[in-house]
Amino acid sequence: MFRALRDVNIDVPKGEFVGVLGHNGSGKSTLLRTAGGIYQPDRGLVMIEGSLSGLYELGITGNRELSGRDFARRLLRMNGVKGSRLDELVEDIEDFSELGERFNDPILTYSAGMGARLFFATATAGHYDVYLIDEVLSVGDAHFQAKCWRRIRERIANGASGILVTHDWAAVLKICRTAHLLDHGRISFSGPSEATVRRYLYGDGAQEPFTEGFARIIERPTKVITAPCGEDLSVHMSVRIERPANVSALAVIERLQPGYGWETMLMSPEPVLIGQEPGDYDVAITFPGLPLEPGDYQINVHLVMPDAQDASRRAVLDGFGWLSGNGLPLKAIAGRGPDGYALPVCWKLQMLGEGGEA
Repeated sequence: MFRALRDVNIDVPKGEFVGVLGHNGSGKSTLLRTAGGIYQPDRGLVMIEGSLSGLYELGITGNRELSGRDFARRLLRMNGVKGSRLDELVEDIEDFSELGERFNDPILTYSAGMGARLFFATATAGHYDVYLIDEVLSVGDAHFQAKCWRRIRERIANGASGILVTHDWAAVLKICRTAHLLDHGRISFSGPSEATVRRYLYGDGAQEPFTEGFARIIERPTKVITAPCGEDLSVHMSVRIERPANVSALAVIERLQPGYGWETMLMSPEPVLIGQEPGDYDVAITFPGLPLEPGDYQINVHLVMPDAQDASRRAVLDGFGWLSGNGLPLKAIAGRGPDGYALPVCWKLQMLGEGGEA
């Protein structure tokens, strides 16, 4: 006997989406169908409070000879929609999917992108308490993906919950605070979405791949930095250049926004040169008049140099950030001024000395 899922426990808080990442054959789609009642577990319980809409794949609700309109009506009926409300939602699906006259054609004549438009529009028409979504956010052109994200954010803002199973780790970061990694039917890791994505991308204990042997950060802050908005913030660190190279620093302040992912709030416009010759360098990265609203952020810094094979690219030598699992937490608190911060923004990276000299 083959066990598709074993000892899987997932809690989804009201008003949140939980991500499930995994490679092909890990059991992601089986998990979603089991949660949606398509498959019955041989032990354990599936408990869902509220109305449910599931986006699996076409085979769950019919055959590919159905027209887009018939597919939409059938799925809505399965979700308990009747009467005039059914006609209203079919019209909404036709409009959102932008299929035009093709809405009345058999689905077997659709391209993959057209199918994605139909499936997503149908599963998210109307308002449900719980959504089960399988992969489709990563399908379709940029215009339609943007529409999908707007609709998902609207549903989250209105208190909807759900499970997203996918290969698309960026989608998990956008809408999920927590996520699970599924491997051969078992959950091998659970935690904040960024930690789960790191495990999915790099495995146990692995971090971002760096170009070694040129420069590294030998000392940096590790505890949460608290800084008033509108006042100067300086982050100090020590860098060791081990081989002659044009070593520069890039700094970014980001914030994790559910429904949007990691948003870049501030970024140095160009790498700032630290040094070229071997030695130890004391560096201060300054954010003048910290132009942020109060909240929790993360500071990411990377050492870079020109790529030897392609001058238009940069080789990353060392650094810290959310993807490495060692970003520098920043808590911005209310500061001076009516709005707490001021524009314009200017950047300064100050080299304080070499070899320990100020």
